[in-house]
Amino acid sequence: MKKTIALLMALLMLVGMIPAMAEAPADITSWIIVENPEKLEGELNFWVPFKGNQGMDDMIAEFNSIYPNIKINLNVFSNNTDGNASVNSAMVAGEVDVLASFGLHHTYKRWENAMFVDLSDKVKELGIDLVANWGSDAYTYDGSVYTFPCGGLGHYVAINMTDWNEAGLGELPTEWTWDEYLAASAKMTKGEGETKVYGGADYSSIEYFTWPWYQVHGKDNLYNAEGKSNLTDPLIINALKREIKAEQEDGIWFPLVTFRADNIKAADAFQNHNVASIIVCNLVRYLNPETATWITGFAPYPVEEKGQTNYVSGIPIFSHVGISTECEQQEAAWAFTAFYATYGSKYLIKAGHASTWKGTDASGMIEMLFGSEENAAKVVDVESYKRCVVNYENPAYIDTVITAYDEVMAIAKEYCMYAHQGTMTVEDAMAEAAEKCNEAIADAQ
Repeated sequence: MKKTIALLMALLMLVGMIPAMAEAPADITSWIIVENPEKLEGELNFWVPFKGNQGMDDMIAEFNSIYPNIKINLNVFSNNTDGNASVNSAMVAGEVDVLASFGLHHTYKRWENAMFVDLSDKVKELGIDLVANWGSDAYTYDGSVYTFPCGGLGHYVAINMTDWNEAGLGELPTEWTWDEYLAASAKMTKGEGETKVYGGADYSSIEYFTWPWYQVHGKDNLYNAEGKSNLTDPLIINALKREIKAEQEDGIWFPLVTFRADNIKAADAFQNHNVASIIVCNLVRYLNPETATWITGFAPYPVEEKGQTNYVSGIPIFSHVGISTECEQQEAAWAFTAFYATYGSKYLIKAGHASTWKGTDASGMIEMLFGSEENAAKVVDVESYKRCVVNYENPAYIDTVITAYDEVMAIAKEYCMYAHQGTMTVEDAMAEAAEKCNEAIADAQ
């Protein structure tokens, strides 16, 4: 069966998926809290990739201030292949009541295998408008609602302001092209050997050479308009060539092969001053005003051409929450799921993620993360943080096709590394990868 998400997305939602939260209509809150919440009792096992000190303890405490008689047991899992396999086993065994997880492909498989309760009747009964609440009604399966969006993950360029200023680069950009970012990276590169500081870097995960597709097209980083592989498109070819040139020929970006060989994460490379700047997505959770030795500034994800709509400048939906079909306490689970996907999602900022609920007060995010704006100024450039890290006014990308997603992603990564390692040219690597991806897509339909 073709694994394509049922998408009824208006053009307005594609152009600006998550409008400013300050403009959220008041009636999106009316469905969230059940009548007489103090009378509802239960004990729930909540599974999520975040630890208690990453916002979950505070979130549960607020939930219990409303629902004092529902006990929430926090279960933390690793958001990797093994961790998600463990979650699936736990769901089948009845050990999971509510699950919040990352990545649409994991969520899709759970929809497909009937691992979540169908919430469609509840959504209809309460008049829940998915677009009004989360900016999109794209994330359904066969016309049914099984999960709610519960968080997003924005991308931006984090910048060591000491390096930036020493290079004489002036004001932080509010928009810039790849050529401009590369030029800034060259100016910030300094030193040699083990003491070298690279001026920039792409994110440490292999697949990020495809993110320029998101920036330009606003959706589906691995698929073209026909639902086939996009890896031979000039945009992807040029993005991969640009990445390899910056790393291996120009020596101004931290090499992907080193990221992978030494298991270095993007945040670590920045914190350890291996790089002066880096494209990253959840760095802010690691920034500590008590230990910071430089101010971190922020710039938007680069664009291919000036004036383009930048679909990587907003907060795309990344996380989903639902009730396990094995859950025995459905009323309590509904109360918690509704809360977590709305009021509770603001606490994701402590984990470097962000709420995607339109009722969230974005103005309080700095205070929640750093205690105060004055305290935040000890570690971040506050103006650029507000503009680039938690920008709900900017457009964001969506995923609408994940046919054979795991196979397609694995192939893209494998052949990207062949190109980086020099065993294949970029063109040959992407051509062979696209052929294999299209075979996987055809087999899955």
